Amino acid sequence: MNDFIQKELDELAAAGLKRELKDFVPDGSALRGEFRGRRVVNFSSNSYLGLDSHPALKKAAIAALEKWPVGASASRLITGTGPWVKELEERTAAWKKREAALYFGSGYAANVGIIAALADRDTDIFLDKLDHASIVDGAILSRAKIHRYRHNDIADLERLLKRSTAARKLLVTDTIFSMDGDIAPLEDIVGLCRKYEALLIVDEAHASGVYGATGGGLMEERGLAGKAFLEMGTFSKGLGAAGAYVAGDRATIDYLINRARSFIFTTATPPMVCAACAAAIDIVRSDEGTRLRERLQRHIATLRTVVPAAATPIVPIVLGDIPATMARYETLLEKGLLGLPVRPPTVPEGTARLRLSLSAGHTTEEMAALVGALSTIN
Repeated sequence: MNDFIQKELDELAAAGLKRELKDFVPDGSALRGEFRGRRVVNFSSNSYLGLDSHPALKKAAIAALEKWPVGASASRLITGTGPWVKELEERTAAWKKREAALYFGSGYAANVGIIAALADRDTDIFLDKLDHASIVDGAILSRAKIHRYRHNDIADLERLLKRSTAARKLLVTDTIFSMDGDIAPLEDIVGLCRKYEALLIVDEAHASGVYGATGGGLMEERGLAGKAFLEMGTFSKGLGAAGAYVAGDRATIDYLINRARSFIFTTATPPMVCAACAAAIDIVRSDEGTRLRERLQRHIATLRTVVPAAATPIVPIVLGDIPATMARYETLLEKGLLGLPVRPPTVPEGTARLRLSLSAGHTTEEMAALVGALSTIN
């Protein structure tokens, strides 16, 4: 086994694909810190609104830490539901305008648990080719028949839906795709699900907090709130904390409590994390949340001057060639700008890229530095 492992690692290194954990020491915010011995501005973080260092989240976490235990000690079906997570789920359901919500420890755990619980061998699942790995893994675990349609290709999706004779059809899509930063054609997808009687689950991980009048995500932004069977999203990106939620009707949430294995067999989340998530919801629903979203959109417009395709906070610069990608990553790093490279298998072969992530927490001066650097290396 050791020989096999070393051979695999050597092959990854030779192809420029070996990943290594690198130390990043934040200075109090995920957006700035020390990386490889250099002070950097982080343009790889998913903290789209800069809430990871917001005083209100810290205050809520500290208050919960002083009042409640550090850990939850067991799964919720063993130790019961603490008031901290009950309040968070009620606040989430109200925010999403759904009957109920359920908290998961991570977005990966949420997608794997939800999809595997709702689908079986008699189900056809329809996935975009660029859906997140957690969605794909949930579909595989469900043992359903999986149909992958070409990225954002509605005609291809309809072709697959039309052919399906399954008793149950389930369509799962990201609203913003994590590596390409583009948006799913949600209006068309909702229409096709209605036409072919397919249940729709949307993953708002990269849109929660970032889009919509109350930060509810792209379904809210597009006037489609409540049109999906379930809406899933994370607290770990735009909301600056940790974990994930799924929101829907009461009966389905009760069903997931009984059938989602990643919920049932996972120790519950610490109270201080739930408190921070609840505080984040309050911020994104407030006037401050609106101002942060507007500032983020201005940053996107600024970057569009050198990357015309920039449409969301996720901005890929696809270079294809791995050495060229790594060279540009190093060039940015020399300028104190952290834009981490993304290589296969995270993205398809031949599409290695720098994946930039913008935040409302970035300053105007930091954005100017990024634009200036990109204009010289593109």
